[in-house]
Amino acid sequence: GDLKAALLKDADVFVLPSYYENFGIAVAEAMVAGTAVVISDQVHIWENVKDAEAGWVSACEVQALTRQLREALQNKEECQLRGVKAQEYALKHYSWNAIAQQMIQVYGQISH
Repeated sequence: GDLKAALLKDADVFVLPSYYENFGIAVAEAMVAGTAVVISDQVHIWENVKDAEAGWVSACEVQALTRQLREALQNKEECQLRGVKAQEYALKHYSWNAIAQQMIQVYGQISH
């Protein structure tokens, strides 16, 4: 709820070094909050994160993730910029309004 949203918004970066995530809803929630993310390439929205420049993506290996996390934390301006891009992307693609519009389009295609 509100506490989670506040914590995500106040975080410097959100990290999810997962071996497998089907979608990564927690990543999307962090992005909506305007927080840059550091995730493994096993979180299956990694391509969206990379394309939107919404954070850092690396192999799910300790050294690779450590390197990306260090880069994120050592460059506060870049981290903030990626957080802004994360929020813009997430609001456009993952918000309730965006999902509703996608569903309307799908139902429209099905009904024709």
